[in-house]
Amino acid sequence: LLKRYPEIEYAEPNYLRYLNAIPNDPDYPDMWGLNNTGQAGGTLDADIDAPEAWDISTGNPSMVVADIDTGLDLGHVDFAGNIYTNPGEIAGNGIDDDANGYVDDVNGWDFARDDNNPNEEAICGGHGTHTAGTIGARGNNGIGVTGVNWNVKIMPLKIFKVYFVILCSASSSDIISAIDYAAMMGVRVSNN
Repeated sequence: LLKRYPEIEYAEPNYLRYLNAIPNDPDYPDMWGLNNTGQAGGTLDADIDAPEAWDISTGNPSMVVADIDTGLDLGHVDFAGNIYTNPGEIAGNGIDDDANGYVDDVNGWDFARDDNNPNEEAICGGHGTHTAGTIGARGNNGIGVTGVNWNVKIMPLKIFKVYFVILCSASSSDIISAIDYAAMMGVRVSNN
């Protein structure tokens, strides 16, 4: 509107500006994928520009991201406050409170074993916790690493288990079931 007047040379919206958001997590400087300063011989700025994004937003605690993988270490301190909790379910009562077909699916589901424990096991080792950490390890908490989203809810959907004693694998039907579950629960973003 102001640009229409000939006496006004320049006008722009009154943007809100934010301080630089760099987390205080001790291992953040080693996370070259988020911000590559050439550390460890890396290529300067070959990264996802996370600090630039954090100046705009560090996540949204109402956003749920499904992590379809080997599970998640639910007790890991860097996920405190960032693990999804099903609001329609009462933990440990043995009832499908929200009538979605899954009993006590409080924090997600283990499709490989068809139970309500998506906690990661050492035998299929660490990949789900790693990917969940990239998505949403709690940032700026002075602990470990930081995720792309400092504030988010991670819904662990476990699809891997050991087949034939040594082979950690996921069946196609479990993968499809996990994707269907995430969609049924209204999750719009998933890491597969």
